[in-house]
Amino acid sequence: MKKKTTTAILLATTMMLALMGCGSASTDTDSSSDAASVAEVNTDTNTTDDTSKETDADTDTSSDSASTDSSEAASTTTASSDASFTYKNETFTILDDLPTTLDKINAVGTIVPGTPVEIDTGSKLYDYDATKNDADFGIVTFTDNGKESVGQISLMGPNAKTSKGIGIGSSLKELTSTYGEPTTKRAKGYFYDYIFDKYVLSFDTNDDKVYVIYYYNLDYYNSRSKS
Repeated sequence: MKKKTTTAILLATTMMLALMGCGSASTDTDSSSDAASVAEVNTDTNTTDDTSKETDADTDTSSDSASTDSSEAASTTTASSDASFTYKNETFTILDDLPTTLDKINAVGTIVPGTPVEIDTGSKLYDYDATKNDADFGIVTFTDNGKESVGQISLMGPNAKTSKGIGIGSSLKELTSTYGEPTTKRAKGYFYDYIFDKYVLSFDTNDDKVYVIYYYNLDYYNSRSKS
């Protein structure tokens, strides 16, 4: 009887250990499965995030490119429009040829008697709309590849405005707020020169105001600087 009881206890103990072992294995298996599922979810999430970041990066690159193109276009447009100005509501540009410029000024201005006059070899001065001491509109020509061309246009009086609205009497603050700091200053800082690809826009200043506006053909401007 004692032997049977001992055997029964041993069998019960063995079964309990077996059951505990199965439960532990099952728990470990479930935990491993859960961990694998979480890892898969994290991998998918990271992949989505990476794809999103790549898309954002592409979008940013496209935006930067578009911004650069727009900025370059704006810069070109601004430089081109600066070559033009109005005088008595007529639009001129220093880049026009001499016949075109003369046709326009003859339509709105009055030539000063005795002009044009030759002021240098191959260079002439045309003055329009005489004032007490000067003229409101002046043209100086030069020889460019054997052809008489516009080298300089000078503007005085209330009838002239640059393409950005600067005129005679505008303050230095208005000038620099509109055009920024000049490329160079001449004549002890009285001349504010803005140099572009094919021309120069120059402001003669006095008492902190614009006194005369000059437009130069770049080749003519450079030849004067060397002389």
